[in-house]
Amino acid sequence: MTLPRHTLLLLLTPTLAWAGMEPLNDASLSAINGQDGLSATLDHAGISADQLNWITDDSGLNDFSCTGGVTNQHACTLLEGIQLTGANGSGGGTAQLDLDVGADSNGNPMMALAGSWSPQRLVLGGLTFNTPSMDATANSLGAFAQQSQGSFSLVNRGGPFNSDGDFARLAFHAEGDLFYRQGSPGAAEFSLADFLVETTFTTGAAAGHGPAYGRVGIDGNGLFLNAPHARADIAFDLAFKNSPTDFDTTNRERLLHFGWHGGLVNPLLRVGSGGFGYGTYLDGANAFQDFDGSQTGNRSQGINLLSQWDFDSDFRLDIGEAGGNGTQAAFTNWTRLGNAPGPMFAFPVIFDVIQGGSGPTGLCAGSFTSGVPDQASCGNTGGEWLASEGPQAGEAAFATLIRDARLLAYGSRVQVTDPMAGGAVTPIDWGLAFTYGKLDADIFLYPEGRGDGVPVTTTPTGIRADITLIAQSPDAWRRANSSDAGVRSSAGNGWQTNTHFMVVDTNSTIPGGSGHNGVGIINGDILYQARDLFLRVTDGDSGYPDLPGGVWLQTDNRAQYRFRGIFGGGDMADLSYDALTKISLVDINLSTDRFLFVLNPLPVNSTTGAAPIGFNGLLNFDGQAYMRFGEISSPQSTFFINQVAGTVAWKDGEVALVSGQNTADTLPQLAIRNDLLLGQSAHFGDNNGQPLIGTVGFGTEDFGRIAIPEGHWNSEVIMKIPN
Repeated sequence: MTLPRHTLLLLLTPTLAWAGMEPLNDASLSAINGQDGLSATLDHAGISADQLNWITDDSGLNDFSCTGGVTNQHACTLLEGIQLTGANGSGGGTAQLDLDVGADSNGNPMMALAGSWSPQRLVLGGLTFNTPSMDATANSLGAFAQQSQGSFSLVNRGGPFNSDGDFARLAFHAEGDLFYRQGSPGAAEFSLADFLVETTFTTGAAAGHGPAYGRVGIDGNGLFLNAPHARADIAFDLAFKNSPTDFDTTNRERLLHFGWHGGLVNPLLRVGSGGFGYGTYLDGANAFQDFDGSQTGNRSQGINLLSQWDFDSDFRLDIGEAGGNGTQAAFTNWTRLGNAPGPMFAFPVIFDVIQGGSGPTGLCAGSFTSGVPDQASCGNTGGEWLASEGPQAGEAAFATLIRDARLLAYGSRVQVTDPMAGGAVTPIDWGLAFTYGKLDADIFLYPEGRGDGVPVTTTPTGIRADITLIAQSPDAWRRANSSDAGVRSSAGNGWQTNTHFMVVDTNSTIPGGSGHNGVGIINGDILYQARDLFLRVTDGDSGYPDLPGGVWLQTDNRAQYRFRGIFGGGDMADLSYDALTKISLVDINLSTDRFLFVLNPLPVNSTTGAAPIGFNGLLNFDGQAYMRFGEISSPQSTFFINQVAGTVAWKDGEVALVSGQNTADTLPQLAIRNDLLLGQSAHFGDNNGQPLIGTVGFGTEDFGRIAIPEGHWNSEVIMKIPN
């Protein structure tokens, strides 16, 4: 069946699913005193639609037009080339929906919904937009496909969306593959291979995750799911294939495995209508961006999502190799950072279409613990303003806006597993703490690709991005650099809700300590900006003949990564300024006008069975890069290398995780190998490496310039932690 262009086709086939509770059958339905119920089955030989239009901010015109509407907000999001077929693009498929009503043992009315779908493929041939500022209908972000099968079930008192109490039982399950490519069939493909998504409401880890009740409802803020406890299992492999057939699952080269398993406490998932708020509001003397419309009510018609929860005792995060032995590291025993209030994890995000002349203007690294002030208020309080530089006049972009996100917990133990060695587990009493107390981001995506070769050309298919991101410890850096000792001593006042990057010994025997002691960057900030950053899925580029095919991040404009904070150590139960062992203030700014990073597959090591992850990278510093190390008690006493210009490259890099079952000393190891190229040696066949130059000094004294014309350094770092 083919629907005419501009016809809205509503496909009720689930695209995400959760599991844990068995799908409803006749026996389970009869358990709530149901009757025969109603069952609907869709058998299709293939469904297609030329185009679906999603119209936002048309100011009530309701004419499906991409003109008129609200100035600088009205947009038509275009989904093109939609196809629903059977698995692997052939034949058809089946979807079934069952409905029943009845009562529980206490006579309360109950409604049950259950559904399932056979292996099917849903293809989105293109995604773009048309706005008054920019008509991008000839362009596309690329082609997407999902191949999956699964089931779901929902039982709730009084109706499917009754949220008067914890009366709902929910279970979703899906498995399959997700694909992305930037061309017609045969172009290189990036995929989430063999993905699994399962979840259900439970009694919690301590009670064995038995079936339990939660809430599924709709309120003034949208559709939400909430429960005292839930279990979630999410897993996939990042994979790449050069010269595939159409969304090809065969012989893909695996890059990395990711898994998210275990219990969540007080999880809340919310999907609401409403995009970016276009107003401002005052709080005292400061003006803030009203990004959610809560102060002015002036909000666009995008979508907003909220995910938040605490981690249960059995939660673990898996990261490891997707090929070879499949060795993986599991980060377990998640621990709250001090007595941080609120959920351990929260991630609010807005999706919208932003046009030139509207939308957010920037982010502030300063003293504000919530909200986003405008530029004047940021500067008035001693903050640092990062302009977002989104779509300019005559441009538009898909926008992903993150506000006040947080992660205030860390995995306090690592377990290294080798599935090929009988599933042997090596526990390690060390953890990795990467917490962020306030994360904000403005991400703008344009339907445009980067062409092959040099000079830079663009193509109508691909993803170009402008990104501004701050993960900060509000006001900690300004205070730590004060000439007033009293102000410096308050630099870590918000440590429980600050940003830290630390390696943690979680079996410490320091007298009087908590047993968790970390070393790294404390009370820090991460500031990231990228302009014209292309995400490429490619088999290579003639402009860089020495680089392999894979997943590329590339800009010939600007990429800046800056991190700053206190380098030192302390008890994870008290990271306040006076409680730390403070070594140095660190401020490193990697500011570039050309940046490349490539992830590529590598063959399995025949000796260790490891399947390394390949990487290559290039940074061409723009003269604004620097490294500065300051004295704690005298911040103005700083050793620096300023005004760094020139090229650095990492070539033939690999990261291998090897379990203790495959090392001579039985200790797990993380091995990082690469060639470090400096100056004119730093290139990938393009011969554009530039001498590495910088200014060296201390305090206010400039000692002179240093230069490295060229260099080649073979690097191998092997990290082991004794049991």
